Amino acid sequence: MDRELKKRIGRVALAVALFFFAGFSYAAFIKLTGWRIPCVFRLITGLKCPGCGITHSSVCFMHFDFAGMVRYNLFAPEILVFTGWVFAYTSLHYIKTGKYRLGTGCTAAEIIFLSSFLIWWVVRNIAGM
Repeated sequence: MDRELKKRIGRVALAVALFFFAGFSYAAFIKLTGWRIPCVFRLITGLKCPGCGITHSSVCFMHFDFAGMVRYNLFAPEILVFTGWVFAYTSLHYIKTGKYRLGTGCTAAEIIFLSSFLIWWVVRNIAGM
């Protein structure tokens, strides 16, 4: 394995470690203080954005409480899978080529995710979820 490839793998591993450190730090901060970052969209409009409840969902996910994760935001599993897929794709591309790239355009997965994300936004506010 060449030296540059090892460097890129190390950078991706560092990014993953920092991401998880930030997430667990925020969860610990919430648990200790009870303070959360409020949803600005909800404060202004009174409506829930598609991501409302994602912090609670993330904390439930960290405790392996998958029912609780879905209870706080029904769309959380889809967000988790899609962001994981995008991160894996981007990381593998970076490791192979040394360049960051999110994609070449709108793939079917991106169109399906964004469409269902918008549908979820409308449905959750109409149904009061």
